[in-house]
Amino acid sequence: MHINKLNNSNQSFYGKPLSSFLLKNKNNSKQYKYMQEACYKLGGMIGQPTSRLAKMTENADVKQFNFLRTMANKYHKQNFYGIKEDSDHILNIYSMVDKPLPAHMNIVSRSTDSFESLEKIFSLARDEKSLEFVENMQHDILKDSSNPSKLIIDMLSSKNRIMYINKPQNYTSYLKLHADNKDAVKNLDELIETGRYSKTRSDAQYAVSKLMKKKTIGVAMAGKTSNLQEAYTQERGSFLKALVENFMPKKKTPKEATQNVVVEMYSTLNHDNAKLRQGVMEMFKRPSADKTADIKEMKILFDKIDTNEDAKKFLQKAVAKDLKIGSVAELNEVLETTPLKKANIFFNNAKRIIETSSGEERKTALIAELENPFFTPKTPIRGKARIVRLYNNQPEKEGFFSRAAKIIENKINQYRYSKIAA
Repeated sequence: MHINKLNNSNQSFYGKPLSSFLLKNKNNSKQYKYMQEACYKLGGMIGQPTSRLAKMTENADVKQFNFLRTMANKYHKQNFYGIKEDSDHILNIYSMVDKPLPAHMNIVSRSTDSFESLEKIFSLARDEKSLEFVENMQHDILKDSSNPSKLIIDMLSSKNRIMYINKPQNYTSYLKLHADNKDAVKNLDELIETGRYSKTRSDAQYAVSKLMKKKTIGVAMAGKTSNLQEAYTQERGSFLKALVENFMPKKKTPKEATQNVVVEMYSTLNHDNAKLRQGVMEMFKRPSADKTADIKEMKILFDKIDTNEDAKKFLQKAVAKDLKIGSVAELNEVLETTPLKKANIFFNNAKRIIETSSGEERKTALIAELENPFFTPKTPIRGKARIVRLYNNQPEKEGFFSRAAKIIENKINQYRYSKIAA
């Protein structure tokens, strides 16, 4: 209404005192009337005499008046919801902040606490870097806290103030984790002063707490929070999430023995084996299924490829070429019964055998038929939709060039293997 008109009509005088313009035009300017009405309106909103506001805003520019209006609107809304407090805090803030910045406006708008707290914050945050710190705390770090202003005031009042303002990222996880503890900063100060604070530990604790809030992970790994925190890395967190979602029950906690196997796989995952382990899970993932039986077999598989270079190479090829096989247990059996050095050279032949046969015929073929690029099982697998039907490409149905290419590839592989065997 009139306040908005004041704001709109004075944009061309932005940054200049309103009083100097208004007094020159006191007898014929609508702006003068709006200013008087605005002071009357704001005074009514915050319970202050119009004369007091007129006196305080006598030399105000548009920025200052807008800042006062922002605070008055917020105060009025708080009163509407039954939050009562002394409006003198608003006038104290107005007098303290002689050059309002966008940060001042944002901090007032986002605050969920009293103007008494805001007065204390603005008395401690007197430069742009401090104001930016307060904005960041309000908007991100402490946005879900029940005590945001108290914690911000505690940090700005702390002997570690400079550390908090200059490197807030070092304390983000700790503050998010303890955002509802009114003594969080006091405890943080003590940890820092005694040399017991660890950013790495806090990051791990916060990351694992977020993981455990996911219902599936919280159920599957109940009671194992401390184990997960001790070994946490971002890669391990991603691995755990994928493993739980694709292999563990959704509504019941598995046996502790199964949990321990998961913790061990989680703890031994590193940058070198992470990609291959993720690839293995992709091969066998079954959303919404309880496949805890596969978890024990998966650990056996991971232990093998971590210690056996030939098994690792075979599995890398299996993942890259999308080997189709029914279960982790079957894959473990293949790795145990197949001459892996030879299978790595004749991998396409091995893949054909694995995908088109099973049981004893597969075991025998993976030894006796590895050099046969045209292996066709006597009893092909049927009724399994996810198995590739390589047996449909039988030699007699292949074209000349396709057969020739396989023969040439096989001859080259035979030569390569003869060199190794020798």
